Amino acid sequence: MRIKTYSSDLSAKSWQVIKNILPVKRKSKWDLSEIVNAIFYLTKNGCVWRDIPGEFPPWQTVYWYYRQWVKDGTWDNINRLLIANNRMMEDKEWQPTTAIIDSQTTKNTSTSTENIGVDGGKLIKGRKRFYVVDTLGNLLDSFVVPANSYDGTTAIKHWKRIYSENELLENIQCIYADGTFGGTFRRQMKTKYEIEVEIPIIPIAQKGKVEIHEKRWIVERTIAWTLNNRRCSKDYERKTENANAYMIIANIMRLAKKI
Repeated sequence: MRIKTYSSDLSAKSWQVIKNILPVKRKSKWDLSEIVNAIFYLTKNGCVWRDIPGEFPPWQTVYWYYRQWVKDGTWDNINRLLIANNRMMEDKEWQPTTAIIDSQTTKNTSTSTENIGVDGGKLIKGRKRFYVVDTLGNLLDSFVVPANSYDGTTAIKHWKRIYSENELLENIQCIYADGTFGGTFRRQMKTKYEIEVEIPIIPIAQKGKVEIHEKRWIVERTIAWTLNNRRCSKDYERKTENANAYMIIANIMRLAKKI
């Protein structure tokens, strides 16, 4: 048992909730909670796999579990369960009816070399992260694409997949978005899914040159929460599925602290 603790560590109560979701049947010499804590440590502090502190299990073991849980959807399952629990704790239905969508362009690094583009509007080379959140700021779903992808057409292309795979999206009736989602996305969401897309124009508040629009500030806050984790401050991942996984893990870490 290690002596040193880290701010990213799971509490005993949080671990009791999460461990029941993990699809691990075989016996291991390593404590499963320590493997999860090592993944959380890496996500928050942004180190490379080989530099995970020695008091955790070997980095090869930790990485093996991380990759298995990316492939089999375990991180998604944990995230969705914690969101459902969090919503019920806040006296809301576990399935939201309102969502907010937005994208964030992030710079790539020397290790993120696949699926890269240039965002012509922001003049940033890298990838674009899409966030779909509820009114509490919980990350309902997400995906990562090259930065030269247009918001509206990319979002509608991916919506069919995430809508069919994610039970948290089944009752969505309204989505708040900015103007880049006002064309194809808005029309097809109405005709294909009977979901209204609201694009607030009049700001509800203003701080300096920053205008705050109804509901849209919620997704901006979620983006800020994600960027608090150094592994997410830039895109360090070769594969977009890994880049997306760290967004989900960041949300899991935040919700786990609320249990």
